[in-house]
Amino acid sequence: MIGIDLILNFYIINLTKEYKVGSNRKRTTYKHDITRAVSSIRIKFQRRMTVPMFHPQHIEAVSQLLEYGFNELNRITKLNSLRRVDKLVQAHYVIDTLTHGFANITPADPRNRGAEEYIYGDNGFETIHGLKDLDKIITDTEGEEDHASDRDQWNKWMRESMQRDHEKKHREHNYPKQDPPERQTEGYLQPQDKYVKSVYNKSKYTKSSTQRD
Repeated sequence: MIGIDLILNFYIINLTKEYKVGSNRKRTTYKHDITRAVSSIRIKFQRRMTVPMFHPQHIEAVSQLLEYGFNELNRITKLNSLRRVDKLVQAHYVIDTLTHGFANITPADPRNRGAEEYIYGDNGFETIHGLKDLDKIITDTEGEEDHASDRDQWNKWMRESMQRDHEKKHREHNYPKQDPPERQTEGYLQPQDKYVKSVYNKSKYTKSSTQRD
């Protein structure tokens, strides 16, 4: 009997110690409300958004959502009734709304998640996953007409650039390289510039050739 009592007392003492160790764990208390919110997963350090941009219709749709986000975040920063952490929570809600809006923009991404399709093409090892579906979407929404190829567009930009260079050299040849005095002074300082004031006075008090005495 004495041996059984000793064994029971040994187990009871060990179980009591383990319970005390588990119940008296140290919990870190953070000083600021923002740190406590991040610790409790109310807010995150950073947020990411996937923005679709493979169709011309996406430009306007994305711009409208970004404008909404800008206005809402700007409004939240001016709310003096909210604490700092509350403003961050509200900002996270705005980002959630934007993320949901971006996910529902049409045309939607035609690719299936997890599916990959690679070939060895002109650019080496490249992916062609979803390209045929994208071509069909563009045809259905934009029509059969194809626009200029990349080479044609590049040649157009080169011609425009050469034309601008030619016009610039023409201006440099016909006009002195040094700017006239009225252009050497900053705009807000021109009223105090002697040259500008003299030109203004001359034009102000000089009579027109058609004016009669």
